Amino acid sequence: MKSTSQTKFISENYSALHGLNAVPLGLGLFLTSLWANIAQYPIKNFSLPIVLILGTLLLSLAVDQYYKNFFGEVKPILAKRRLYWIAQCVWGLFAIVAFWADVSFNLRVNLIGLLFALIFLLDKPMVRLPLNKFTTVRLVLSICIIFVSIAPLYFGKNWWDILGVRTTMIGVTMFVGALMVLQGVMWHIFFVKSLPIEEVKDE
Repeated sequence: MKSTSQTKFISENYSALHGLNAVPLGLGLFLTSLWANIAQYPIKNFSLPIVLILGTLLLSLAVDQYYKNFFGEVKPILAKRRLYWIAQCVWGLFAIVAFWADVSFNLRVNLIGLLFALIFLLDKPMVRLPLNKFTTVRLVLSICIIFVSIAPLYFGKNWWDILGVRTTMIGVTMFVGALMVLQGVMWHIFFVKSLPIEEVKDE
């Protein structure tokens, strides 16, 4: 028998807890960053990253269909959908600005990484007190991303060379991609345990 608070949390964050949705994006980000790290410069052939992007899209569609078939679908009201897309556009604009600043200025911190950390904190389920198993994971991962993003302040700009990574940007995006995959798998496990398939089908 689930508690009222747990049921309320699951219902409010139903779609957000479909953790496997984050796996294709995280995997695509990690593999594309890995390609950028090992590619010979100047880059003349972009066929591999194009294949990775297409693979990410196809895998995302497959995962989305999996959740619809096995767990059902909860459609948000129109106002919330509009708010969701507005938020995505705002995050996208911030990402463009952060990327431009990272590649244009000789900064000792990585703004893209700090933006990812902020997204981890503010995206649903948002990190707030009292913490639960979902938001605790988000908080820990955000702290890890922040640490990696500001590491050049303490270890120098070339500390990624020790790990065989060319730049801080590549290192941070590889790290974030790996964490997205890890969180996605954990989210899915939490989701399945909290909301059995039989219970969803009965709704």
